[in-house]
Amino acid sequence: MVGTITLNPCIDKTIEIEGFLYGGMNRVISTRMDISGKGINVSLALKGCNTAVKSGGFIYSQDKEFFLSSLKSLGLGYSGIEVEGRLRENIKLWDRKSNVTSEVNQKGGRVELSKWMEFKEFFASFIEDVDILVLSGSVPPGVPHSAYRELIELAHRKDIKVILDAEGPLLEEGLKARPFLIKPNEYEFEISFGKTDGLEGIKKKAESVISGCGIDYVAVTMGKRGAILSGKDGSFYAEAVDIPIKSTQGAGDSIVAGICKALEEKRSVQEMLIYGSAAAAGTLQREGTQMCRNEDLLSLIPLVKTRRI
Repeated sequence: MVGTITLNPCIDKTIEIEGFLYGGMNRVISTRMDISGKGINVSLALKGCNTAVKSGGFIYSQDKEFFLSSLKSLGLGYSGIEVEGRLRENIKLWDRKSNVTSEVNQKGGRVELSKWMEFKEFFASFIEDVDILVLSGSVPPGVPHSAYRELIELAHRKDIKVILDAEGPLLEEGLKARPFLIKPNEYEFEISFGKTDGLEGIKKKAESVISGCGIDYVAVTMGKRGAILSGKDGSFYAEAVDIPIKSTQGAGDSIVAGICKALEEKRSVQEMLIYGSAAAAGTLQREGTQMCRNEDLLSLIPLVKTRRI
């Protein structure tokens, strides 16, 4: 089973406009709200693609009933540690003219150190039946930068494959515990590992990270330019699927979900990238923070073009 952890869940408020005017007046075409957070997005994509998944993290007390009932209505069970405060709200301005999303994300409510220690006890039981674990997204104030490193170390005791999707100090600390796979986007990758030059530059840097950090895979997403998956057996590139885009939210999380599904099915490295790219394309076709479904995945897999680099 796949398990996902969301330490900083949120509400995504998507506001659709046409032709964003900086410093000017923008008329709203539509608005929608979705319970989100990177781990939750991965879980919803996996569930939509008929893959067994469980989800956990922090639960903010002031929004507890709304949060859990909203996830239940989507068919997703969620467990974790209750903390004081309320869910952060992230504003996503979707400009359908340029296919660009501008984000304004809150930090989240503070979590006391005692609650973090309590969460680690919960986590130890949460992973009992997990073989693939996804740790992704930001952490709320009060949670240390070493959070993912600490959780990866606990997961290693159970021989669990850990996928880490984080940035900055969270990624750099997490690498010390040697996750199975990391999935930064191109910007996050360059912030942590230095500038790259084209596909070949990303490939060389990713392979250097693999050998230097002792991990198995590095997946780097590049938006409209596609994605690269590098491993000990080589590197593959996938072009972005040419489809109409309704939202870019959750596409990176869907790549993680597709990779998890391929791993559960014991697919090849190239198929991991194909599944991830198809899942991302499926999410791009849906409004707001709505994730891909199995019918999307199956229809888009044949459209993904990959090659070894």
